[in-house]
Amino acid sequence: MILAWCALACATSPVPAAAPPPPAATPMPYGYWGLNGFLTPAALPAVRDRLRVGVVQTATTDPVYAVSTLFPMAKAAGVRVSLRLVGDHPRYTHDGDFDLAAWTTQLERWEPAVLAPWIADGTLVGHMLLDDIANFEGHDPTAAELDEMARRSKARFPGLMTFVRERATAMPEPAGGRYLHVDAVVNQYKALDGDVEAFAAETAARAAQLDLGVINGLNIANGGDGSSGQAGWAEGRWAMSAAEIRRNGRVMAAVPSCGMFLNWEYDGVERWADGSVGAAWFDRAELTAALAELGAVVASHPAVELRRGSRKPSP
Repeated sequence: MILAWCALACATSPVPAAAPPPPAATPMPYGYWGLNGFLTPAALPAVRDRLRVGVVQTATTDPVYAVSTLFPMAKAAGVRVSLRLVGDHPRYTHDGDFDLAAWTTQLERWEPAVLAPWIADGTLVGHMLLDDIANFEGHDPTAAELDEMARRSKARFPGLMTFVRERATAMPEPAGGRYLHVDAVVNQYKALDGDVEAFAAETAARAAQLDLGVINGLNIANGGDGSSGQAGWAEGRWAMSAAEIRRNGRVMAAVPSCGMFLNWEYDGVERWADGSVGAAWFDRAELTAALAELGAVVASHPAVELRRGSRKPSP
């Protein structure tokens, strides 16, 4: 009787539903500096599809433009934004020296802007505190000043990742050996840096020592070895070839701690040393294919959180 009851119960009991599959890994953001000439409602989706753009690093000092135009346009195109808010060096340079107070004044211009919704929905993914930190005529920002800049940014814009454009091996060392507020640095490879595998390993190791996240990329406009035969952005430099983009990009994208990949630069406005517009070189079929392939390689790597407090601590 008991066996009969068990058989009936087992036959009529609902079969447990299969566990849902794990969510797909979020791809690592891949994109470009600038995109000057392509930040329009029509051009941005087109360049997104052509070059697999998922994020653009750009700059503006106009909060109204950012909130009313840039962010809605990027969101509609499915492209995220990392932004420099404080303008160029002259705005925060005094007698040739970096001036933290002047930098803070520029940042305070953004206080009325409502950035929180754009941070929350992932459209605004980062604040580039400073571009080229080591080219002031006099005093460059110290590690303590960089950390204080990041602290002030986080106080105004909670949840927004902070980073500076400097390779990890050239970052000033903080008094305690580790940064407390800056989230990440940019390691952007060029041929003059030597062997790409050594560069990738050394910059990643140094970032871990400093407790900094890693944004990698290629200097595609000025960082070639000359094999392309195409003059670069600056006189005496070379643009990367398709082969260089593929080879160097794979190495830099494979760094386990890399959380974003930014190339410098794809630009439809600036003219290079030979008078050509930079984007024209990369619009050649073999260059476009190489950049799109690199975008696919980057997207195959799960994203790594860059924001301090959300990412795994450095060993």
